[in-house]
Amino acid sequence: MRNTQVFLRDINIMNKIVDSAELSKKDIVLEIGSGDGRLTKVIAEKVKKVYAIEIDLNLLDSSKMALKDMKNVEFINADALEINFPDDVNKIVSNLPYSISSPVTTKIIYFLNKRAGSFAVLMYQKEFGERMLAIPGIRDYSMLSVFCQYTCEVKKITNVSKGCFRPTPSVDSVVIKLLPKHIDIDEGFLDFCRAIFQHKKKNLYSAILDSRGKMALHTKSELKEKLETLDDSFIKEKVFLFEIEELLNIYKEMIKLGICQK
Repeated sequence: MRNTQVFLRDINIMNKIVDSAELSKKDIVLEIGSGDGRLTKVIAEKVKKVYAIEIDLNLLDSSKMALKDMKNVEFINADALEINFPDDVNKIVSNLPYSISSPVTTKIIYFLNKRAGSFAVLMYQKEFGERMLAIPGIRDYSMLSVFCQYTCEVKKITNVSKGCFRPTPSVDSVVIKLLPKHIDIDEGFLDFCRAIFQHKKKNLYSAILDSRGKMALHTKSELKEKLETLDDSFIKEKVFLFEIEELLNIYKEMIKLGICQK
């Protein structure tokens, strides 16, 4: 979306974003993909400082001119995926560049997970946001759903019509609030979920067998021997039907059986 220079124009949506971020003069906010600076201005009026990252130098220069009287805005001309976020940031509020939604969300979550009291309010393409929010048993429930909901409380703030942007894009959007759980993120668990969610419509037994190249036990015969000791009530259940807590329990069982390594 950012590549075609589509910008949020609806002040009511901007105010909803800012209100849901619960901004105060104590906050130091990071905005990723600041674009033409309109949302930047609304944020800056309410906080101590805004770091505004924008990769497009022309947009950055025009925003600097438009907001030259706002001394609490620091513009950064960079790729958000290639720099370290400023350490003093406690909130991230952005209409994200949709082309980098997945990697930048991962980076945001790991960044905020280490900072108590921090959270993010972010705008996404509606389809992407629906996958973040998806529950077990529906088509959109995916590895993205598992990762986001394992690490964060994920809340939908509002839908955003494509008519709120100029020029009008082809997709609707959604504003999502991510409240990190500040947990010790288990990378082994995430690797296990990534493996089995490549086969999410298969039952767990088949998904593990088909993912054996990514398991601690690689041979089909070894895996079958181990898996056949488990209760059919979950080993024959389809992967995309499992709640995250159930997936965590399954992963712990896989460690006990030597199928996964901690």
